[in-house]
Amino acid sequence: MDNSGPALHRPLAVTKDEKILYVQNATSGTVDGFRIGRNGALTEVGTTTGLPPVAESGMEGIAAV
Repeated sequence: MDNSGPALHRPLAVTKDEKILYVQNATSGTVDGFRIGRNGALTEVGTTTGLPPVAESGMEGIAAV
């Protein structure tokens, strides 16, 4: 996940079973996934690319099921 540059609002979503956290990076059109450990520690599990950046699409927000 790219944390460089100014602090940005990053939409977050957690699955109902509270095992996976998704973080949307609207500026680059990616979504990062993290496994949530029993102690709350996060382990990155992958990144999805190919989503249109919010500046191009106007779409913003994220949901998890």
